[in-house]
Amino acid sequence: MIKVTDLAYGRLAAPDLDRMEEFLVDFGMIKVDRTKNALYMRGSDGDHHHLHVTELGEPRHIGMAWWAKSEDDLRAISKAHGASEVHEIDEPGGGRRVTLPDPDGRQIEIIYGMEITEDIDVRETLYNFGNNKVNRTEIQRLSMNPGHPSHIKRSAHVVVKTPNLAKFNEWYQTMLGLVRTDSIIDMENQEKDMMTFNHIDAGDEFVDHHVVLGIQSDKAEFNHLSFEAADFDDIQAGHYWLKSKGYKHAWGVGRHMLGSQIFDYWRDPWGRIHEHWTDSDLVNNSHEAERWEPPVGLNNQWGPDFPESFVDDPHLHVL
Repeated sequence: MIKVTDLAYGRLAAPDLDRMEEFLVDFGMIKVDRTKNALYMRGSDGDHHHLHVTELGEPRHIGMAWWAKSEDDLRAISKAHGASEVHEIDEPGGGRRVTLPDPDGRQIEIIYGMEITEDIDVRETLYNFGNNKVNRTEIQRLSMNPGHPSHIKRSAHVVVKTPNLAKFNEWYQTMLGLVRTDSIIDMENQEKDMMTFNHIDAGDEFVDHHVVLGIQSDKAEFNHLSFEAADFDDIQAGHYWLKSKGYKHAWGVGRHMLGSQIFDYWRDPWGRIHEHWTDSDLVNNSHEAERWEPPVGLNNQWGPDFPESFVDDPHLHVL
């Protein structure tokens, strides 16, 4: 019905907002607002008011929000089955919104007109390469180890499990205008996919390799939220900072095959995975989607092997 422009934020619930705030600050976010019942975190990029919401409640993934291009798109999506009317957002940041359920019952928010905040300056790292040894000629000292959290720039993508991947993909592609980038074949039934990567449809403009990844599973579950960090050094700094704070590591550091991003995954105090990534592949409407067999599609270009615990129910991992 419409073409969303990007992922705005994920919405989780946690029984202790103080603990969640502490984790997200250590992960590299900045508190922008907090009410009696919810926590709102931002990154260094100032495009919008916040990129992560945690409501007070039992641990769960409530849903995700997407940016609409215009008020007209809000009115269009409000006509979808199960959608709300266009209404004012009664939360910090404001704006207007339509809510509707996806096929698995997640709360999907389509938003427009949220408050825009100022960018926050982040130190720039310069790199020398084999074919350019003088890209930087001044001494560079980033920090002592462990010196600081990563610097989260923006919300990047979300990964969830679904009992009906074909229906999941059809809904996100039809309702929100997403486009398949790559998929991993179900080797027990090779006509079907076991995982599908979808990206934003921005025409000729380049966008991240994927903004949502659906995984075929027995039931609908949350896997992770992903956030872009400043650069490779920033991911490494954040890795050792989180390690020094005693958080549970989930997987990384490595470079994926599909998407090609450098990644590092950490669990929050209730086991929900949050990813640092940088240097992703970019695609546009000239990209031709491919289907990959699992040995290739699930491998890394470098880094640790895929851990089976990565796709476990997150509530099994309580710190």
